[in-house]
Amino acid sequence: MRILVTGATGFIGRRLIPALLDAGHRVRVLLRPDVRNPCLPPGQPVEVALSRLDDRSGLQAALAHVDAVVHLATGEHRGPRGRALYPVDVAGTRHLAAAAHRGVRVVVYLSHLGASPTAAYPVLRAKGLAEQALRQAATHFPTTIVRVGPVVGPGDHFVRPLARWVRTWPAGWPLPLPGGGSTLVHPLWLEDLVAALLVLLEEPAFWGRVYELGGPEHLTLHEVVQALQAHLRRPHPLVAMPPLLARWATFWLHNLWPGFPFHPYWLDYLATHRTADPDTLPREFGILPERLTALLPLILPREAPA
Repeated sequence: MRILVTGATGFIGRRLIPALLDAGHRVRVLLRPDVRNPCLPPGQPVEVALSRLDDRSGLQAALAHVDAVVHLATGEHRGPRGRALYPVDVAGTRHLAAAAHRGVRVVVYLSHLGASPTAAYPVLRAKGLAEQALRQAATHFPTTIVRVGPVVGPGDHFVRPLARWVRTWPAGWPLPLPGGGSTLVHPLWLEDLVAALLVLLEEPAFWGRVYELGGPEHLTLHEVVQALQAHLRRPHPLVAMPPLLARWATFWLHNLWPGFPFHPYWLDYLATHRTADPDTLPREFGILPERLTALLPLILPREAPA
């Protein structure tokens, strides 16, 4: 199967590409024309298609002879103040859906738990609108939507920023958590997600459905930070910060402090409880997911920076 991967240079894409190649698939990656070198895994025999997501003819060329698409591209972490969110996640997905031809057998889209076109939070609303665009194009190809919570692994966008926050906060000072850290999250190990995506691509019985995936445990942010503090040996008393104040502080610190660990939309992940059925991975995919506490030594070796 020839598979086009968007967002191939991101945190998930860089791990998914070798797994697809090891499984015997041919991989084509969609790269934006850019003067910088792409962060593709070295030595991987992939095809490269250069196109922006708003280039209809470029997308059509990238999709030629493609059997499946894994759509990972997102603007959540790109550009000042997250300005790429709607151009990439919403408009870009609409362009991709319009360019996909009848020869595409399936599109797998990575979304978020809590995604909805009417969500109050920009990230969740953008993902919901992208899902909607793909559903409207489902007469041409089946769309499989995979909704996840925080995906964790080396270099992730959830544990790593929290670890930097814990490590850089002055020793003994109370560490503020939005809403006291009461929001429930559902972390998912990167390797478990990649294994599930491989199953989805190779089993047509899974196509055209929505899956909500997470690890074996629901955790509050407070519990996650406590586990990080224990692993990093950086204890702090934890105190509640009003969510509105946390959002305001994140916005300004992101613009004033180049090394600030949280991007402008990071708090969207914690705006509401976002959990799935912990039994979905073992029941549907035969995958026994890993617990976050067991993964911390792999994600954050104590001797390495966050």
